[in-house]
Amino acid sequence: MNMQFPEFGILYIDDEVKSLKYFEAIFADLAPVYVAQSPAEGFKLFCEHHEQIGLVLSDKKMPDESGIELLGRIREVDPRPLRVLVTAFSDLSLAVDAFNDGLLYSYFSKPWDPSDLEHHMVKALRHFCLEREREKILAEKTEVIDQLLMADKVASIGILSTGLNHHVRNALTVFRTFYDMLPLQLEEELGGRPRDESFWTDFYEEVGGQINRITSMLSSLSDGSDLALIPDSEDFCLKGVVESASEMIFGGIDRYSILIKEDEDLPIMKGDPRRISQMVRILLQEAKMAMPESGDIEIELRRREELAGIKLTILDSGELIPEEDLKHLFEPFYVRAQRPEDLGSNFLACYLTAFSHGGTIRAYRSEDGRNAIEVCLPLFPPGKERVEMIRQVRDFSSRQLRDPSNLAQ
Repeated sequence: MNMQFPEFGILYIDDEVKSLKYFEAIFADLAPVYVAQSPAEGFKLFCEHHEQIGLVLSDKKMPDESGIELLGRIREVDPRPLRVLVTAFSDLSLAVDAFNDGLLYSYFSKPWDPSDLEHHMVKALRHFCLEREREKILAEKTEVIDQLLMADKVASIGILSTGLNHHVRNALTVFRTFYDMLPLQLEEELGGRPRDESFWTDFYEEVGGQINRITSMLSSLSDGSDLALIPDSEDFCLKGVVESASEMIFGGIDRYSILIKEDEDLPIMKGDPRRISQMVRILLQEAKMAMPESGDIEIELRRREELAGIKLTILDSGELIPEEDLKHLFEPFYVRAQRPEDLGSNFLACYLTAFSHGGTIRAYRSEDGRNAIEVCLPLFPPGKERVEMIRQVRDFSSRQLRDPSNLAQ
């Protein structure tokens, strides 16, 4: 059987069994047909198959729930499939109101004529397919733009890392030497311990902490330039990596609730499971820090058919990250208002891991008001050509910064 629209089906909901059988027999060659005899059955079918459904038709008058109410609930699950209300001529005013409110794509009166209804559904399915194709193209273009922006930032980080490590470490070595010698030199100069020993102890520890902090930051930036280069990849199951990381962070702690939602039959990915695991652990640790006493973590793993990848989303019920911080969370020198001691080097590692696998990462506020971090990863990491390009940019930047005369030209 050659269907006109084999990719996306039609869901028809009607409490009249004859109408369902009639519909299925007539339009089986148009698209895959799903039929339901009650609102509850129709809603269940839609929830299970909404990714494969392009058009939903519902009778208006049914027991327990009207077609308008049902289509409203269906829109909340997935607003993309087009919704059509099938109603008696006397109820058309209600259908018009629902259409004007944006609930319906259109409405159709009963009893329906097969040829008219087929023409109506063909037009609707074509519209739906065009919209899905448009979404796919926009998603691909957005992905390309995001990758270009990430590549630009990674190159900047590589240049910054090279410059800081070459010039700042030399100065930092002098500070560290002076810091290590200070207690002995101070005691020798004073001939004993200082009068206000607590002041010197506290100040000395603070200076040492700041030196260690700068050293750690430089190490993170230095490691970052290598993180952008993905090693030989291997097959792995993202769900397994997420479950293992979750167990490491929250295992045995009853006050946290962890819920993992995943699409069925998630495909195997290629990449570096150790880096992906480290990234997930960092993100989960961040969620845990936002909920010091207790809280709920929701982890979603969804297929991204249009981009041949998987979307990982982590949501937590903890203290909200300020909107301004969400925009800059993955910048290495951004100081967060809530955590001024954290320069974001851990998040930088997450950013570079996502980039090295050809993916993207972003932080945002979910529709229900939770902290959310989304990582989109392709099933296959970038080819050797892009890795070589990143390496050349890094090596060129290193040569330029090690010879100041190049910068002056």
